[in-house]
Amino acid sequence: MNVRAAVHIELDAMPKYLFYYEKAESVRWLGHLDILRAFERAVRRAELPIAFTLGFNPRVRISFASPLSTGTTGSTEPAIIELIDEQSPIQLSERLNSVLPPGIRVQDFCEIPDAGSRDLLNSFAFAEYLFTCSQSSTDPADEAKARHSVEQIMLQSEINVVREREGRSKTLNIRPYVASLQFEKLDRENMRLTFRVVAGIGESGNVRPGDIAEALSLYIPGLALRRAHRVCLHQNQNARLDNRAASDLI
Repeated sequence: MNVRAAVHIELDAMPKYLFYYEKAESVRWLGHLDILRAFERAVRRAELPIAFTLGFNPRVRISFASPLSTGTTGSTEPAIIELIDEQSPIQLSERLNSVLPPGIRVQDFCEIPDAGSRDLLNSFAFAEYLFTCSQSSTDPADEAKARHSVEQIMLQSEINVVREREGRSKTLNIRPYVASLQFEKLDRENMRLTFRVVAGIGESGNVRPGDIAEALSLYIPGLALRRAHRVCLHQNQNARLDNRAASDLI
């Protein structure tokens, strides 16, 4: 057996832990790279026996399911951390939370088998969001109009959005990736509307709360996205990954 093969076998044998983290309102303007750096610093400060990637620029072995957009918060974001020694899931949570910056918290550590662990984070196909929008003060919508707008959106066969990338524009139909859309509540005092959407993520179709807010604005003039919070990720549009069943899903 050559050295490279032996190293890969040793890496595969390292304990891996699935966990969830929260990105709260106070850190919503941190980008994904900022979140990654915060975890790297916390791992070092907590003196965890972390595993590192191979190569000239080794990095801590932490993987995230789907990066949160800058400005978006999240309450149960899944990730996997790899160590060189087994640790108590409770101690992992306590040690990391003691050194992570305010607004980032971890929970529900669960050791997972190596087999299929690389595919686990890639198995999420849908995200559930709560998003809040402001509206025009001249013609504010009530609950009935908000629900009617949602119904009209879901009856459409197309919801076209324009994506800008490298100076080029591309029109995409995101309607096939919108699994559900609901009106949640009306804040009359601040004229804010809150909606809940379950929509696709990943390469096949990536729907953003701003896309839905823009589509709703055709029925509610002046509607504009103000806050977006990702509640959880789903492996399909109906089922959420549960730590207790993680070993059955990989």
